[in-house]
Amino acid sequence: MKNLLVVENMDTLRELVYDELTEAGYKTVAAHSVAEGRELVKYFTPDLALLDIKLPGESGVEFAKELKKQWPKLPVIFCTAYYDKDTMKEIGDTEVADFFLKPFDLDVLKQRIKELIG
Repeated sequence: MKNLLVVENMDTLRELVYDELTEAGYKTVAAHSVAEGRELVKYFTPDLALLDIKLPGESGVEFAKELKKQWPKLPVIFCTAYYDKDTMKEIGDTEVADFFLKPFDLDVLKQRIKELIG
């Protein structure tokens, strides 16, 4: 079973994604913030991270960079409601597997995850 880390501050979306990915057969953990995500990865090694960019307190992009230092081959998918020059600049040289603009199709997301990690 593959491990997925989801960090999304919008409760309804986080719960929906968690439920869908768990139902699809992934061991999924979900957090509201980067701080919560950091706590989870102390005890959970993700095979893929699904991160919102705009999170309370800290950026999902900065968290992605932290995760990539620990697990250089970790696929990261960003989800965001913002697709503008500032967002793209923030992502910068972060190695990203994919980028989904909210609202997104959960079936497309699940297919992409399957392509990346099985």
